Amino acid sequence: MPLLRHLLRGLIVGLAGLLPGLSGSAFLVLFGLYRPLTAALANPFKNFKLNLLRFGPFFLAAGVGVLIGVHGLATLYARHEVLLLFLFMGFMAGTLPDVWQQARQARGPAISWLSGVFFFALCVGLALWQPHLSQRGAPPPQNAGIWLLAGLGLGLGSLVPGFSTAFLLIHFHLYQPLLAGVSALDWHILGPLIIGAGLAIVLFARIVSWLFDKAEAFTTRGILGLVLGSFWLVYPGLPSGRSRWFALLIFAIGLLLSVALNTRAPARKTHA
Repeated sequence: MPLLRHLLRGLIVGLAGLLPGLSGSAFLVLFGLYRPLTAALANPFKNFKLNLLRFGPFFLAAGVGVLIGVHGLATLYARHEVLLLFLFMGFMAGTLPDVWQQARQARGPAISWLSGVFFFALCVGLALWQPHLSQRGAPPPQNAGIWLLAGLGLGLGSLVPGFSTAFLLIHFHLYQPLLAGVSALDWHILGPLIIGAGLAIVLFARIVSWLFDKAEAFTTRGILGLVLGSFWLVYPGLPSGRSRWFALLIFAIGLLLSVALNTRAPARKTHA
């Protein structure tokens, strides 16, 4: 049963990791795995065999979850992009009460709120300046460096509860090519993504843990700024006619699901 439970949880985390705003890290917190998993990743050679036996099946199941969900999500995103964006924004909006509470309760100087202001302004600046790095509908970029950076961002985002770096991929029109590439098992995309995500988890797990432990106020308030600013990165504008009310309904559904998820998560002293 413990193995089956681990496999099921890995599958859910993998599927959730595809949905911006409903990050896999939120489910790690819900399952009580966030702190032990990040501790193991921060010190990968400490108790290596034990951690491999404990978390190896989880990561395999998470990979299977990604492969299962990516094809359907790629099809839905290609056909109903605006509606899915409202769903993703609803997911993100549902995290705001928890992110705000963490930022407000964090111990630190008042000046640490400037980190939130900085990251909020950074997101808004990205939204206003050069909003189209790549043209919508253009062929997926074959530059391995771009997908390596995308993998680094996704790996880093998986370590930070509350913020989804996939919103940046959506803003730069890389999210749909990413879904299509992974769905088609295009190794020009999938290979650099896996390498980048793995490198981010190995290299940044200890740094993220240190930031939450030693600079909690600056970190949590910076995340709050990123969450608030991310709406400007992906907001597609309200559709007209009946579609407007349907989009708002989809947003509300995402909001309620996200609030329910965060409400059920165990209490956190810091980030887990």
